[in-house]
Amino acid sequence: MPPEVALHLQDDELLDVLTKTGEKTGRLFVILSRGLVHRDGDYHRAVHVWIYAESTQELLLQRRADCKDSWPGLWDISSAGHISAGDSSLLTAR
Repeated sequence: MPPEVALHLQDDELLDVLTKTGEKTGRLFVILSRGLVHRDGDYHRAVHVWIYAESTQELLLQRRADCKDSWPGLWDISSAGHISAGDSSLLTAR
């Protein structure tokens, strides 16, 4: 394993790296840490869960924490997250 990957594995999410069409890349190290995936701009999977109240026609939004590394302090959808390596979209959304 390359040293840069080993350094990131201890404290980071592990994500499957994908092609533009959502297929696994076939690279030797197709599971990388969140930090490396974001640093390199690799494609990876995430889920978004939208909470909508039909009775009042309201969409629940949340304000991102100021400490986030991307889009800190801005409004975002109800709930989102990366899909961990090997997990499914449905499992992650649940």
